[in-house]
Amino acid sequence: MLDKVKAWVNSHKLFVPGSRILAACSGGPDSLALVHMLNILKDEYGFSLAVAHVNHMFRPEAALEAEFVADFSADLGLACHVTSIDVPAYRKANKMSAEEAGRLLRYQYMRQVAARWGGAQIATGHHRDDQVETVLINLLRGAGSGGLRGMRPLSGGIVRPLLPVSRLEIETYCALHKLDPRQDSSNFTTDYLRNRVRLNLLPALEADYNPAIREALWRLAVLAGDEHDYIFQEAAKLWGTVVIDDGSKATINSQALADLHPAVRRECVRQVIEKKRGALTGISFAHVEKLINMALLGTVGSQMTLPGGLNARKTYTTLELAMAADCASRLDHRLAAAPTEVAVPGITRVQGMAVSAEIVSAPSARQGREAAVFDLEQLCLPLTLRARLPGDRFRPLGLNGSKKLKEFFIDSKVPEPERDSVPVISDQQEIIWIAGYRQSEHGRITSNTKKILQLTITKQEEI
Repeated sequence: MLDKVKAWVNSHKLFVPGSRILAACSGGPDSLALVHMLNILKDEYGFSLAVAHVNHMFRPEAALEAEFVADFSADLGLACHVTSIDVPAYRKANKMSAEEAGRLLRYQYMRQVAARWGGAQIATGHHRDDQVETVLINLLRGAGSGGLRGMRPLSGGIVRPLLPVSRLEIETYCALHKLDPRQDSSNFTTDYLRNRVRLNLLPALEADYNPAIREALWRLAVLAGDEHDYIFQEAAKLWGTVVIDDGSKATINSQALADLHPAVRRECVRQVIEKKRGALTGISFAHVEKLINMALLGTVGSQMTLPGGLNARKTYTTLELAMAADCASRLDHRLAAAPTEVAVPGITRVQGMAVSAEIVSAPSARQGREAAVFDLEQLCLPLTLRARLPGDRFRPLGLNGSKKLKEFFIDSKVPEPERDSVPVISDQQEIIWIAGYRQSEHGRITSNTKKILQLTITKQEEI
């Protein structure tokens, strides 16, 4: 068994010389074998080893098990971090299952210990039979390839050195080395789904359907894992093209998303959700499918809120995803409707932006959406800057006649939530520039222009 574990460790590069490993130990066969084996391997691989134990306070004998783990660790010369957590009370207060609450608090404690010990990795005693049970449970839940691949050898700072060995091999190892593991009575109750799968479903599948079901499920995990990793890598290449993330929001190009293979499309959306939320907890297949349909077929302006406060909004050509706090922050940048006078010449700063007004004999080389030029003598000063107002109209340069500003925004595909942030610059007669989009016929440059007013708008931090 030791050779099999070493081959697994070497294949997946689980241990790095000079690293620290915190072994989670309940006192059962799996975790006891884990600690014993890691203690044998620590010098060969050059890592430091310590132990952590959590008393979940579910059973009367749990306190004795904590003492047993501490004594076992001391006999091996290993430091042991022991704590008691009232999981039953936490479970009741948060309306969670016993398994879910215990796992959450157990890993929370171990991560705290690992962090205090200089960022140690956490080693668990998960083995081949655990993997088979996990894959079957995920299959019953309708998981995709990410769930069917089961547990990974190394993920999220957790290493699983015993994943290739069976429960029987571990029990044999404990007997060979005269280890005396504790038996958790809760492992034999069918109150928990995993126990029902282990005690009832798997034996029934072996007896009535496939004697090699465990090997089949292990093989499924390997195949699904390899395929998931490939799809994940392909989706990750799309950041910067199909997906643009400016920090506050991620923007998915709807047409580019439509052109992807459905498997890559789903993984792309899942990666966006995970990056913006920090985790995929609570996100189902249905959530991902709804977002894809929204991106490809949704009505402009439609919105959806996912678990955890992630907001999705459909624009003309994209799907935008941002956390609620970031959405609120963007709303804070709406311009005031009350006009602010623009200094001519000079620099006027308004709500995170600056408008530079220069009187020049010829336009500068800096042109584009952020700059506009006017015949100064055709304007009626002073100029003002404000947000849009109901009923606004202006005469777009090159277009005969006027247009409602609302219609202009629609034609220009300006998202509704952003329209109140677009600066509207006017003289005393009419709108001369929808900053960043288009200037007006009013004040346009002609062959008779003698004085040119150049307006340039920039973000405050660029000045």
